[in-house]
Amino acid sequence: MKPSTQLCKIILAFKLCHLSNSFGFMPGNQLSSRSPSLQRNSAHVLRAEGGPPQYDKTYGKIATVETVGLGSAMIHVECDEPTGYQPGHVLALEIEHNKDETSDTNAKNSQDAANNGGWMRGPYTISRATENSFDVLMRVVGDKSKTFSLASTGTSVRFGGKFHTPIIDGIQKDSTKRVVLLSTGVGVGPCVGAIEDALKDTSFPPIELYASYKTKEEVVYSEYLDGMAANHATKFLWKPFITSDTGRVSATVDNVKIVAGAPLSPSNDLSLTDTHYHLIGNAQMVKEWKSGLEKAGVPDEKVTVESYFNAKMAPNQDAIDNISTVIAASFSKVIA
Repeated sequence: MKPSTQLCKIILAFKLCHLSNSFGFMPGNQLSSRSPSLQRNSAHVLRAEGGPPQYDKTYGKIATVETVGLGSAMIHVECDEPTGYQPGHVLALEIEHNKDETSDTNAKNSQDAANNGGWMRGPYTISRATENSFDVLMRVVGDKSKTFSLASTGTSVRFGGKFHTPIIDGIQKDSTKRVVLLSTGVGVGPCVGAIEDALKDTSFPPIELYASYKTKEEVVYSEYLDGMAANHATKFLWKPFITSDTGRVSATVDNVKIVAGAPLSPSNDLSLTDTHYHLIGNAQMVKEWKSGLEKAGVPDEKVTVESYFNAKMAPNQDAIDNISTVIAASFSKVIA
């Protein structure tokens, strides 16, 4: 299923289970929560935990809501103003608290909504963006995500801020021969948007996406990604890892060898400095791959990361060793 690309539509595919604890929000002067207009108001400021950064809020309206995989929602929102977002940016997104639809709202979210004029809020990652639109992939697991998934056409949202480095901007394409994107769950959303942008650039290196899900039913954009791979056979490929069947992507040497295989760029033509790795999703996966790549000798500038949840889970040392051993052996060409 090819996602909608209508101008002025924000496709918000939400993974509300992540990021909600990544930033804390401080109350500020409140905008009218019932304003129907799509306007920017500079009087209201949100602060990330610890103080700045600060940013204004912009109104948008939900156009449609659709399910894109088991437990994942895609929300399309209209906006009037150019946003300047790119896949990988992080923004604050708000929706009015509807107690009738989310009676199980936890105390923290209820208090934050009360401090924010009745609007629930959290930070989310941009999946796709045009001049007047953006996408965010979200997992429906809590009261905020349920509110978004149950929202009807015309529901107002508010958004603001622009944090984190976009995926494409973090890749030094002139010194990179291969790009590997490793995601878990709805972390695939920003990867899809980055791939779409990269395929428009004929000078961008080949991209491989390895997306992990617990079950087959949770896979997002399977047919769409298959189509992109078929249409760009020398520039893009992808493979889903179903962890309930094969284990985590770092769990076995055989799994890591799939990632190290470099089918679009034979590994005997690559050194450890030639591949850029972007790791996004479960913090345990991110920690394991970051540590394993570092241990293998991959330079720091060739690894970019974004962790969503599971931050307290310690990385598995066997997984780190699997990654470092396979990557080091696969790309043993002398580093220039």
